[in-house]
Parts: sequence; C-alpha cells; structure tokens
Amino acid sequence: MAEKNTATAEIAELQAEVERLTKALEEAKAAIAEDVGAPPHGARETAEEIGERVQEGLSDLQKQIGENPVPSALIAFGIGFLLGRVFTR
Repeated sequence: MAEKNTATAEIAELQAEVERLTKALEEAKAAIAEDVGAPPHGARETAEEIGERVQEGLSDLQKQIGENPVPSALIAFGIGFLLGRVFTR
C-alpha cells in the first residue's frame, strides 16, 4: 500500500510539473508572438524622423530654387556636367 501511495504522489508531482511547464511554454509562445508581430519601437520612430527630415529638406530646397532660379539652374547644369564626365570615363 505504501508503494501505491508513493507512486500516486510521484504521479501527482509529475502532473503538476507538466502543468507548470505547459503554462511556461504558453507564456513564452505568447511573448514571442508579440515580439515578432510588432516592429521595434525605436526603428519605427527613427524611420518617421528620417522621413520628416527628408520632407523638410525637400521643402527648403524647393524654396531656395524658387527664390533663386537662375543660380539653381546653373548649379544643376554644373553638377550634371560633372557627373556626365565622371560616368563616361
């Protein structure tokens, strides 16, 4: 009878351990799903900041071109000429 009680106690301990492990695996699975599903918080903010800076830079460039069309055209021609010379060699 003592062997039966010991076996029953061991089975109960094993069942409790299996339940703890199952719960831990489910929690880990949920945590991984959350991490994989969402982009890194800092990366999204950085991409948005870069996009805003690019937009601001383009607006400033358009404003300067509008205020100084002839010098802007001459600079663009000079840059285009130099790039053409570099890539034809």
